[in-house]
Amino acid sequence: MPSTLEKPRTATVTIKLDASYRDRLKSLAITKKRTSHYLVKEAIERYLKAEEAQQAILQSVDDSVALFEATGLHITLDEFIGWTEAVKLDRNAQLPVCHT
Repeated sequence: MPSTLEKPRTATVTIKLDASYRDRLKSLAITKKRTSHYLVKEAIERYLKAEEAQQAILQSVDDSVALFEATGLHITLDEFIGWTEAVKLDRNAQLPVCHT
């Protein structure tokens, strides 16, 4: 069983940056009192989170379309607009019931 004090496994990745990117990264690192390495890791983490969130949304859309195609259940645009108006007055307003 691994120790809880073990460091996560890491791997070295090499990327080639234009000189202008390196200069900007170095300047920002100095301004933020961080290392360029830290800023690159932070940027990659933010990018991965954003892309994974986008993929999750796209998967949800695909799942919704498949469910609609299988069941025909839906709400109309007018029902949706009515719900958005209700949410303005009551954040807990219930979505309309789906129908065929």
